[in-house]
Amino acid sequence: MELLIIKAVTAVVIVITLSIIAEKVSAKLSGILSGLPLGTMVVLIFFAIEHGINYSVEASLYNIHGLFALLSFIIGYYISTFYKRKFDIFVSIIVSFVFYLVAAFILAHVPIHVVFTPIAVITIITLVTIYFAKIPDNAKKINTKITFKDLVLRTILTVVIFLLVTSIPKIAPVNIAGIFSTFPSMMFPLLLIVHFNHSGNQARTILKNTPSGLSSIVIFCVSVHFTYPMLGVFLGTLVSFITCIIYIVIQLKLLDYFGVNVNAKQKKSDFKTS
Repeated sequence: MELLIIKAVTAVVIVITLSIIAEKVSAKLSGILSGLPLGTMVVLIFFAIEHGINYSVEASLYNIHGLFALLSFIIGYYISTFYKRKFDIFVSIIVSFVFYLVAAFILAHVPIHVVFTPIAVITIITLVTIYFAKIPDNAKKINTKITFKDLVLRTILTVVIFLLVTSIPKIAPVNIAGIFSTFPSMMFPLLLIVHFNHSGNQARTILKNTPSGLSSIVIFCVSVHFTYPMLGVFLGTLVSFITCIIYIVIQLKLLDYFGVNVNAKQKKSDFKTS
């Protein structure tokens, strides 16, 4: 019961923080933070605590594999936000889930390699980042009061999704658990909240800025694969997180050096928040 409470509190703190940043600072910054290995970090920690370090180490490789599914989710939701008719949010949910599940099913039957899989994933993520970087952001800072009702809804949605994801090892093999550990349990509630309270423009801005941090998840998982057996869960997590932060700073510098501006300016004509 204590572990269940810790899971719930951890998930709630992260998603509420991201939601506040999206509404009070910028959707762009929230999107970039959503791409960092926050959800993956917490999931792998609980995998190790509940099922052992070896299980978490193996799942970390399949987590890298599962980033293809996460990219599919992002692309599916991004495309669906251009649908602006009735039930647009439900259309976005259905489309993104279909994209994710189809990709996850395919990935479950594809062998993973400790060297070639990370290289392939980072390459594809970088290409998607470059593509999205050329598209202007469609949202600005939103000064909206966060109500108690918002906090309750975020809490319920986040806890349910996160507990489901961390419970997968009980009913599925490690490859399935690893792939589904990439499900955006932190980002999905944030997208729904921003999309429902504001518009698809804000959700789209979060989505287009998320891939710029996803390659750091690959670095984090590779680091976990090697540091958990040597350093243990918590020290291994700390070293892995610092490593991926250093990586993402270097990556952004290189992209900027080659003329790919991830922090592109917002498009003034799209500042509407209806």
